[in-house]
Amino acid sequence: MALPSLGSDLGMDPFILAWVPTIYLLAVAVLLIPMGRLADIYGRRRVFQFGIIIFTVSSIFAGFSISAEMLLLLRVIQGVGGAMIFSNVSAIIYSVFPPFDRGYALGWAATGTYFGLFFGPTLGGFLTQYFGWRSIFYFNVPLGVICAYATGRIVSEWREAENEEFDLLGAFLMALSLIFVLVGFSSIIFYYGFLLFVVGIFLLYFLYRYECGCESPLFDFELFENRSFTWNGFTTFISYFAGYPVVFLLSLYLQYFHGLDPWRTGVILSIQAFLIALVSPVAGKFSDRMSPRIIAAIGLLAIILAMLIFSFSRFLYWIIIGLVFMGVGFGFFSVSNSKLVMGSAERKFWGVASATLVTFRVLGQLIGMGLIVLLVNVYLGGESVANNGSFQALMILSFILFVLLLVVGLVLTLKAK
Repeated sequence: MALPSLGSDLGMDPFILAWVPTIYLLAVAVLLIPMGRLADIYGRRRVFQFGIIIFTVSSIFAGFSISAEMLLLLRVIQGVGGAMIFSNVSAIIYSVFPPFDRGYALGWAATGTYFGLFFGPTLGGFLTQYFGWRSIFYFNVPLGVICAYATGRIVSEWREAENEEFDLLGAFLMALSLIFVLVGFSSIIFYYGFLLFVVGIFLLYFLYRYECGCESPLFDFELFENRSFTWNGFTTFISYFAGYPVVFLLSLYLQYFHGLDPWRTGVILSIQAFLIALVSPVAGKFSDRMSPRIIAAIGLLAIILAMLIFSFSRFLYWIIIGLVFMGVGFGFFSVSNSKLVMGSAERKFWGVASATLVTFRVLGQLIGMGLIVLLVNVYLGGESVANNGSFQALMILSFILFVLLLVVGLVLTLKAK
């Protein structure tokens, strides 16, 4: 919501402006697993608290940014803090709560996340309109202070891998390889993008070979020998790969083909986040009382139904119904899937498992959007979206592809034990 006024104030062209949200998400994606490993060694509460402090302090300085370069650097630092926070949420919940309450606790954590996604854009627009773009960074400060203080009140600490060393070279290789893969994939139709992507894949293979021979690896690839961890983790990737671009596609469709203004479009699309927030604690309670595999499968079926509705119906009320199914489906799936992934890892790997779970989600989001951007370039070229039949064809192709992938995820969820 703040990007237009921010770009105008700091003289940022559209290409540089697009990096303001992207560079933060990229920093989070490449640092999640290293931060999870740090937490397993030095303490989950401590790393979580330091992450809040880093994010809060960098928000203060971001609000004082006087150039695009300064803001982008501070967004990277915010990403460091964000990775320290997000990598530890599920691990701390698993450390604190007994097995019969973990699903319910994960559900409330998801509620916090999605209420944030529901209220964030509205609040961001309000702050930007009446107080300027800098206020969205300052707004983080009192919240950060409260959260850091509250975290400091926790007496317990959890560091089951306390005497192990942190693999600094492995962390560097992981960050570099993921940067190459993600940046390369987003521009893979160009020669330099394809080259970056290939180099990134090669570095990932080199990372795998190095980690297998490392005495204290950053990521123990033996985790992937656990079928439940691997298959449910891959299903996480599939679900966010399919789910994240939906908002982008529907936002364009509602505005260009149904003539809705941005505010009404935002209200309609927020139905999904609102329902996830409401449903997640209920789904978590069910996953504590029943098999989480069944609850996750029910969620995936609801998401598949939503994708089919988006594929074959263009009426506004059907799109709203589809968003209802998406919200309920993700509420049931995400909590139960988190429990399946975390429950398949040993206690000393909970930090890494939690970080890996979020990494699957973020990579799914980034690569899913990368694919959609690629299809937009192929189908539309430089043409406008407005009343363009090619865009409608792109939407149908995308949703059918998502359905096929989600069916694979459904099978993996039911088969993984």
